Amino acid sequence: MAQILFLIAIGVFVLIGIQIYNARRNTKAIEASANKPVTDSSAALAASALRDLENARAELRGEYPALHAMFGGYLNEHSINEAGGIEGAVKEMIADWTARREEVGAEIVRLLSQTSDEEEVRAIMVSLCDAEFETEGYRNWLTWLLGQFNAIS
Repeated sequence: MAQILFLIAIGVFVLIGIQIYNARRNTKAIEASANKPVTDSSAALAASALRDLENARAELRGEYPALHAMFGGYLNEHSINEAGGIEGAVKEMIADWTARREEVGAEIVRLLSQTSDEEEVRAIMVSLCDAEFETEGYRNWLTWLLGQFNAIS
């Protein structure tokens, strides 16, 4: 009987020793994870993406300054509503920018020649104005607009 009690006492001490060892190991793991940099949250990732988007938009506006000025001035929500729709705003824009048609035409040609697909043109247009030309296609609409400026004598 004494031997059984002795074996039970040894078992208890071994279990206590294992518990102490595991507690120390867990404490070290917790300390290590506390010193680890926190991964970005969804909000931080979204904020970073928005900063990148704003930087890209600013770069595009600098790359196409005449188009930014023209589209930004006429193809925004306020001007479109004031002109009675996008068609009216485009007519006003063409009439007012006739004097600068060569500059505008050169930027449209450069934009169309430097972009390889519809999504790139759409990204640029969304950065420059509020108008949407999804049904016509952005490349097609810019080609039409270039024709309008070229037709002016």
